[in-house]
Amino acid sequence: MAFQNRKHRITAVTPDSIADQLEIAAGDFLMEIDGTHVDDVFDYRMAIASEELTLLIEKADGELWELEIEKDEDEDLGLEFESALMDDVRICRNRCIFCFVDQQPPGLRDSLYIKDDDVRLSFLHGNYVTLTNIDEAEVARIARYHLSPLRISVHTTDADLRCQMTGNPHAGKLFSALEAFNAAGIQMHFQAVICKSYNDGAQLDKTISGLLQYRPGAQSLAIVPAGTTRHRDDLAALAPLTPGDALRVIRQVEAWQVKCLAQIGTRFVYAADEWYVLAELPAPDAAANEDFPQLENGVGLCALFAEEFADGLCTASPSHATDQSRTSQLPNTTNQPRSLPPPTVRVGIITGIAAADCMRGLAARFMEHHPHSPCEITIYPIRNDFFGDSVTVSGLLTGQDVINQLAPIWNQLNPPQAIFLPANAFRADTEDMLDGLTRTDVEAALGIPVYIGSADGAIFANQLLLAQ
Repeated sequence: MAFQNRKHRITAVTPDSIADQLEIAAGDFLMEIDGTHVDDVFDYRMAIASEELTLLIEKADGELWELEIEKDEDEDLGLEFESALMDDVRICRNRCIFCFVDQQPPGLRDSLYIKDDDVRLSFLHGNYVTLTNIDEAEVARIARYHLSPLRISVHTTDADLRCQMTGNPHAGKLFSALEAFNAAGIQMHFQAVICKSYNDGAQLDKTISGLLQYRPGAQSLAIVPAGTTRHRDDLAALAPLTPGDALRVIRQVEAWQVKCLAQIGTRFVYAADEWYVLAELPAPDAAANEDFPQLENGVGLCALFAEEFADGLCTASPSHATDQSRTSQLPNTTNQPRSLPPPTVRVGIITGIAAADCMRGLAARFMEHHPHSPCEITIYPIRNDFFGDSVTVSGLLTGQDVINQLAPIWNQLNPPQAIFLPANAFRADTEDMLDGLTRTDVEAALGIPVYIGSADGAIFANQLLLAQ
């Protein structure tokens, strides 16, 4: 991977840090460390790990400062830069037949159409990457820096099939990189998105078997159903996955889990929760998900949330509420006269089709746990008309679908007094949904308080407690 040698603008300096003491300031530029250009954040981090180093700084007025530094090995310099990567994000070069970005309608926010495929984001943030846009030199650099763990989209270990599925003639070169990473002691978590009649059946067996060859670096593999929307114009036709297909994948994965558990002490391969929903089977419990290595792929999400929720039932208290949830504004019945029974508080929980049964079970458990604090909880599964009803996950719900499906039933005798929307339906740290509508928009349309439920089951149990 060829980098452009360039200077890096400093945007902030930590007070009392080494950089601050050397009078480096925001607006200055880092030119070199020990006479070498810094290409990105990993070069920078490795370079400043030394106890002795020399910085070349260009001041805002163009003056060059050469600064010699002696410090502890793990001591930070206190510099912040314009980009967290100190480089541009690498964009995906593939044309995968199942790419969800290519299946989105026009008119969404620009960031939803960006396809990143940056191995550095895999290390920093757990993104899955295909490794199709890195060369041998970059593979060697990753191995040398021991960037671990990495999360890699494999899909198949058949080189020709991988090229076909990704639409990239270079995709078959993956396996030399996996060998190098394994030899360097890098932990790798894999993903295979299953497309019917492409990489299922015997090909899936081949993929699981092939990735096990990269032990001990190979840590886990998630088997994920391809998501298709109603916006697949000019894309390859993909046959829909049926309940029978889901059952076959589950049985196939479970057979491999038995074998792997006996041979290497871990199940290694996991089927995403969506397979169990499609097959109308209960998803595996927390124990079967071991240390939850594949949550990013929807493996064990319900089990983890249920485990956290159960803990929260025993420990929930108002002090655990979060500002984002706005739960402190829920209807308060604690000041009712003691001679009268408190009124029942009606709460609605919005979810995708996939998580509906899980949420019904948790709601029933909550009401059983608090029989003397009346709370009537109703689960409202929302059909995904925006992307198509084959999309069933909560994270892809839109405000317009929530409004369109709930508003008509709000004239019933006892509608909820408040509802919770799932946290993963919102852009991180905002109240914005995928279609641009906000929590406030939904609240105004439905005419009742709308809150963002926590993605942490224990905190969510506390939010429901506050609703009583």
